[in-house]
Amino acid sequence: MNKKILQVFIVYLCYTFFIVLLFYPIVFQSMVPVAPDALVPRASSIALDRLAGATGMYPLWQPWVFSGMPTVEAFSYLSGLYYPNMLFSLFHADGMFLQLQHLVFAGLGVFLLLRDLRVKTLAAVFGGAVFMLNPYMTVMLVHGHGSQLMTAAYMPWLLWATGRVFERRGLADAGLLAVIAGFQLQRAHVQIAYYSWMLALLFALFLLVSRKETPAAKLRSSGLFLLSLVLGVAMSASIYLPASQYAASSVRGAAQQGGAASWEYATQWSMHPFELLTFLVPGGFGFGGVTYWGFMPFTDFPNYAGIIVLLLAVAGLFLSRKEPVSWFLAAALLLSLLLSFGSFFSPVFSLFYHAAPLFSRFRVPSMALVMAYLVLSILSARGLHELLLADREKLLKPLKTATIALAAVALLFLAFGQPLEVFFRSVFPPPPTDSFDAAFLINKVRWETLQGSVWTVVLFAGCSLAALWLLYGKQLNNRIAASLILLFAAGDLLWCDAQIAYPSESSLRSPVLAQSAQVERAFEPDDITSFLASRPGAFRIYPGGPLFGENKFSLFGFESVGGYHPAKLRIYEEFLKRTENISSITALKMLNVGYILSPVPIEHPELEPVKEGKLQLAGGDTDVRVYKLKNSCPRAWFATTVTGVEGRDELFRRVLGGKNVSDSVFVDVHWRESWNFARGMVLSMQRTAERMTLKVSAPAKAFLVVSEVYYPSRWKAQLDGKDVPVLEVNGLIRGVRIPPGEHEVVFAYDRSLFDQGRMISFAAFGIAMLLIVGGVIVSRSGGKKDGEKRVLSSR
Repeated sequence: MNKKILQVFIVYLCYTFFIVLLFYPIVFQSMVPVAPDALVPRASSIALDRLAGATGMYPLWQPWVFSGMPTVEAFSYLSGLYYPNMLFSLFHADGMFLQLQHLVFAGLGVFLLLRDLRVKTLAAVFGGAVFMLNPYMTVMLVHGHGSQLMTAAYMPWLLWATGRVFERRGLADAGLLAVIAGFQLQRAHVQIAYYSWMLALLFALFLLVSRKETPAAKLRSSGLFLLSLVLGVAMSASIYLPASQYAASSVRGAAQQGGAASWEYATQWSMHPFELLTFLVPGGFGFGGVTYWGFMPFTDFPNYAGIIVLLLAVAGLFLSRKEPVSWFLAAALLLSLLLSFGSFFSPVFSLFYHAAPLFSRFRVPSMALVMAYLVLSILSARGLHELLLADREKLLKPLKTATIALAAVALLFLAFGQPLEVFFRSVFPPPPTDSFDAAFLINKVRWETLQGSVWTVVLFAGCSLAALWLLYGKQLNNRIAASLILLFAAGDLLWCDAQIAYPSESSLRSPVLAQSAQVERAFEPDDITSFLASRPGAFRIYPGGPLFGENKFSLFGFESVGGYHPAKLRIYEEFLKRTENISSITALKMLNVGYILSPVPIEHPELEPVKEGKLQLAGGDTDVRVYKLKNSCPRAWFATTVTGVEGRDELFRRVLGGKNVSDSVFVDVHWRESWNFARGMVLSMQRTAERMTLKVSAPAKAFLVVSEVYYPSRWKAQLDGKDVPVLEVNGLIRGVRIPPGEHEVVFAYDRSLFDQGRMISFAAFGIAMLLIVGGVIVSRSGGKKDGEKRVLSSR
């Protein structure tokens, strides 16, 4: 076996050991994440899997959530468009296994990048391990943000492949960069991919400027780099081509509109500079949940980078300060921090918000810290590399300084523990509770978390300094010292990761993992779902109160007016706000709601109690009452009066104030008058997720109203095989004019953009693979051998 391949395999096993050690309960004890972001999409994914199996087509519309919304266009149900999934599906690998493998993949990417930077093997192993074990990555896994984790895993690989293109200028390297870029975009966390590409573009610019080459060589490198990015974008066309059209209809497209609301949206979860303290002390601002007392709305984890990682990163930056690549890394680190500050330091963020394409669509500026974590991992590995190469006598002064500083922190907390506790308790903001006892307990946990974090940091930093002292005294050789520092740094991060993945009861944070059997039970039939399944006809349900965001109902084919999705249709979001989460009986009737589910009793003349029972959820069984809504509208009907209303305020005032929603409907147009229509009949209706066929009859001109969400970009209507316009009715649903006689009306979801994008994706992937194969053939037939020269040397 090739020595390099064997080395990478050994590193893979090493990283796998760390991951298994951290996530032992997930790997061997059938524990699964139970955070809302992990469970809520799961039900929809299972339902869409069934739909795909039944129809043989990739589902583009999910009718069970928010009365219907897109899948791919809204960045839902994308696993089937991620090409590596096709390989893993052959082995029946589940999503959690795939995420764990991506953690190892992330570490390997950093390792290979550092080896190309001529960093010693053990130092490179260190860099990959600390990036893979960063608390940010752990949070993404246990809190259900798998696409974010897997997209971030490609960041080091993108830099590695970019370096190879500019170093070797080979076709195979260009094809490899295209595949990596395309796969990352297919994982479809746009904001993380955006930061990755920004970092890669800055790296490419740095290489272009810093390399001493002929203009022709630079032109070839740049051309191959740009070709790779174009192919990468094309590989993801099946996702981004339809999604680009959906942006204007999505709530997340609101940031494009400009103004104060857009700025507020984009700067949510900005990180205050004071919270940089958590890079050093993870409990500096609490540890997430109710104990968090920082400047963001809430968070589930501290932005901890690891004390050993930070100390080595500073050493790496200082000891290699004369090398151009160190300046690039320092600039990237600074940019990441400034962007993460968002509204707390607006000049840099504002520049990107107004000038950088697409940047204004994002929120959570603190997410830019993922670049900082990667850069710190690289710098810390270079720091360890430089320390192991440095003259031992030169280590004496920095060792003394670091030891004295660490001892001073320890003595400060030993000697002034009580005054420090009093000081911090006075700084803590009031906890979000009216109970004095609860507030006292929360502040107590805040202080204990801060104090415990300080002592943990002192312990691991002290162990690493001890290893360096032993190295200085020649009692340890370089390899053993580096191995010990790696273990101490991994232990530091594993300790923080464990607090995130396995919170104790005393932490006041809820468990994020549970037995899979408990979770699977939540997806099984129960009293309520069995009752609803026995009800005839087409109807929607309204899950009231805390049940509104529950997606479980999709598993059983129940179409809900509620649900959860961060990128719902903007027209539906407006409807929710105007109707106070559809608390209007008129709005419920208009949406063909047949049954209302409530955990508390409801008294209303329009509601008839029909069932009481248990609804099985991941958090336990919930007592639910089912009410039948009287006189609800059918899924399709004929209105006799259509009134034109100018302005959304007036439209919703008229809609919600109307008494007979089935007879009179309203459209937002510039003419203010009413039109009378004949009352037609719906003779038959056939429905699938992406198609509705109606046989209708009208004695004269009639107006057909269909209680389906108005989305004209994709949902098209035909009358007897000819395209007809669809009107927005009552601010949300659809309407079509019907001439006299019997007719067939078909509403069909337009798949053309998705199909076109999928063809482009396959073609681009094929071209990238041809570049790789062709490049290898050319190289073997007389081109330069792989690795013949390196230019990113750190010496």
